[in-house]
Amino acid sequence: MTALIQPHQQAYSLQCYAPGTLNDIDKLRLGEFRSAVWREQGHIVSHCPTPDSWLESADIEAYIWLAAHQGNIIATARMNLCTDLAHLPEQQLYQPLSHQLLTPLATWGRLAVATQWRNQGLANHLIKARLMLAKELGCRNIVLDCPVSRVAAMRAHSFKVLLPPQAGIFFPDIQFVVMGRTL
Repeated sequence: MTALIQPHQQAYSLQCYAPGTLNDIDKLRLGEFRSAVWREQGHIVSHCPTPDSWLESADIEAYIWLAAHQGNIIATARMNLCTDLAHLPEQQLYQPLSHQLLTPLATWGRLAVATQWRNQGLANHLIKARLMLAKELGCRNIVLDCPVSRVAAMRAHSFKVLLPPQAGIFFPDIQFVVMGRTL
């Protein structure tokens, strides 16, 4: 599904790729974009084979959104569907909730927006697009782990804090909050 969006007079396209449909060139571009956004914020991507490309095994089975402007990726987001909690990406963070989460569920991650495109509603658009697809696919819950700085933004979309801040698995220097929402 593709949409052309025009916030503040700047058009961008938003494409959602079903699991396994993202071509190799766009996978490479996705990995480079994610890595660049995190490096720009002063973080080191050390859990990937190369620090210049942040791709993970969870990407293979995920719905991936790419927003582009003039052929350049300006934002991305990921959603995985899980029917078994053992298959959650970064499942260690969610372990204390295993008895509370109903499947099928969606787990969200890897939302990244280029610096010059922030504060223009792009992250909100990606949140709404993932909400819509999760509902269409019959998910009962959505869970995510987000940096403490994003908690207020997720609360605005009816997400609730499920677990207190804890060190991230891939980024132990950042505190992440596990949040969730029932659909």
